[in-house]
Amino acid sequence: MRQTNYPPNSMNENNMNNPPSDNNPMSEEWNNQMSDNHTEPSFPDLNDDKEPREGFTFKWINLFLGVAIFLWLSQGGNVFTDDYSFYIYLAIVVVIHELGHVIAGKSFGCFIKEMQVFFLPFVSYRPKQDSVTNSWRDIKWSLGVLPLGGVTVFKSRASDIADLTDSWEMGKMGIGQEPAASPYIEDKPAWQRLLISAAGVLFNIATFLILYIALPYMSDGCYDICRPLAALSLILAVLNILPVYPLDGGAIVFAIYEMITGKKPSPGFTTACGWIGFIFIVLFFWVFPDWLNGILHNVFGLFF
Repeated sequence: MRQTNYPPNSMNENNMNNPPSDNNPMSEEWNNQMSDNHTEPSFPDLNDDKEPREGFTFKWINLFLGVAIFLWLSQGGNVFTDDYSFYIYLAIVVVIHELGHVIAGKSFGCFIKEMQVFFLPFVSYRPKQDSVTNSWRDIKWSLGVLPLGGVTVFKSRASDIADLTDSWEMGKMGIGQEPAASPYIEDKPAWQRLLISAAGVLFNIATFLILYIALPYMSDGCYDICRPLAALSLILAVLNILPVYPLDGGAIVFAIYEMITGKKPSPGFTTACGWIGFIFIVLFFWVFPDWLNGILHNVFGLFF
């Protein structure tokens, strides 16, 4: 699909008071714009929460379900370890990774819905909202049960439009704005989305290099703490750069494809890639972990 081109003043005051309809000359343009919005690579969101609540939210069913899955996957020690300090280190590394996506997205003016550390979120916190559009207070911060990574959720304009009936809200959320001013990631140029996708890996690599260079000069106590952080930062960078969607490497491949061809992959193709990638991740990480261990062993051999 082509990159959406927005005509100047496409959402002026008169148009904002008359949302597109079958009798409105904007209808065709509106439908074309909405069609293009669905071309952004997507992956099924199993944890979508549309409640605009402030403060803390607890999902007890996710906690009980996550603990049950964790205990089941812990059998045999192929997936999880009984060294629980590992999960503290992993959480820190995942936070650094996801903050890379958040900071890069914010720097390009994207509207971010949620930053989630680990999966099956059981506790979330949404700051008290203020009047500043697209501020850090818009982000919901969530902690999950399953220590298998994290995710940064960029708000979808298409899903927001389906819920909006007030024309002023449409203007506030960026409908009809130029791509550079729009808060939605699907409106951003491919090179910006490439940098947003790569930011998590870059933050992990930077963390690894800083700690790795500093390790020889640390005391024994600091060394014991920072060496696992350096190692996990390298691991997370290597795993996420794999060219498999929905990993960051897969999103980078999609962005490069769009930069070369000028077209976004079709929604059906990206959805299929998401499910194929999910199956690959399950097989690669859990069913045949020896492949993963071999890759990590070779990488670690270069540094440790």
